[in-house]
Amino acid sequence: MKPEREKDSLGELLNRLVTKGVLINADVIISVAGIPLIGVKLGAAIASIETMLEYGLFEELDKNTRAWQLEHRKTGPLLQENEDIEFQFYGSYFQQSHPIWKYCFTYVTNRRIFGWNKAFNIILFEIPLTAIRMLDIGKGIYQDEERDELRLTLVNDEELYLHSGDLIGLYDIICKLIPESSTGKLISCK
Repeated sequence: MKPEREKDSLGELLNRLVTKGVLINADVIISVAGIPLIGVKLGAAIASIETMLEYGLFEELDKNTRAWQLEHRKTGPLLQENEDIEFQFYGSYFQQSHPIWKYCFTYVTNRRIFGWNKAFNIILFEIPLTAIRMLDIGKGIYQDEERDELRLTLVNDEELYLHSGDLIGLYDIICKLIPESSTGKLISCK
C-alpha cells in the first residue's frame, strides 16, 4: 500500500478503506508539566479481511476462525431418542396461525414433521404424525402462479401446507408413516 492523496467523497473514502486499506502510524508522548511520563507507539492497519489476507495479515487468525466454525457448525437438528429421518427437503410451509409462506428445511421422521431454520438452529413448526387426520395435494397460488401444495389437516382442524420439489414422494412417505404412528384415530390419505 503506498500513500495517495486525492479529494474523495465519503463513499469513495469508504471504498478505498475496504479495498486498499489504510495504515496509521502514531507516536504519542504523555507529559505532565513538561516532563514526559508515558510514550506510546501506535501502528494500525484498517482494511477488509480480504485485503488484509491479500497482504498476508491475519492469515493464522482467519484459518483458526474458519476451522472453529466448521468444527462447531450444526449440520442438522437434534432428534428425539429413537427418532429417524425418513424424508427431508428445503421448501416452504404455510400455517393458518402465521399466514405467510416461509422457507425452511423440513424433516419427516418416524414420529413427527418439523421445519428447522439452520441459521438460527430453531424449530419453526412441529406436527406429531398422530395429529394428522388427512392429507391431500391440491392447487394453490404463490406469487401469482399456480402450483401443487400438500395440505395436512390436523385433528384440531388446523391446516399446514407444504411445498416441495417432490410432493408425491413427500405424500407417499407421510401416508406410509401415519398408520405406524396412529393411535386408532381416523386418518385418510386421499
